[in-house]
Amino acid sequence: MDHLFNINFKQLAYWYLPTFRRGNRLLNFIWCLISPLETMYVELLQARKRNLIKMDFNYQKFSLQKRLNDAFDRVERRIKIVKAVQYDGLYLYTEAEDDVSHTKMQWVHDDSKPIYLRTEAELYSEFDFIVQIPNTGINQIQLKAEIDFYILPSEQYKIIII
Repeated sequence: MDHLFNINFKQLAYWYLPTFRRGNRLLNFIWCLISPLETMYVELLQARKRNLIKMDFNYQKFSLQKRLNDAFDRVERRIKIVKAVQYDGLYLYTEAEDDVSHTKMQWVHDDSKPIYLRTEAELYSEFDFIVQIPNTGINQIQLKAEIDFYILPSEQYKIIII
């Protein structure tokens, strides 16, 4: 597919010019006329390359993490995406809700393995995920733009420098 984008404009101009008009002056003049076209062609190839890179990634955690590390921390790959809620909730059941075949009962006052209850703030978060970045001077505006390009519009995130 890449062979479709290999165009030599100077060679094309040379081929389309009649043989009796292929003097140095006229060829140089035509090549000066097509130089802006060649510049636009190079810009098109660069934009195509950027778009092909963007199409390789999506909104999934590992794909986005790989893209961010490729763009901002290519060598050490220290950018991590972690879930925002760090603790799982502990559900308390009444005796009537307990299942006979699989007991849900746990002893609260057992000294060997105490159960800690968490506050509501520890169990819920306003963010869907957290992006942890190293303190290496990463441009956060570019980072946010890159994340916003890939994630769903309804998701919220927070960037933390570690």
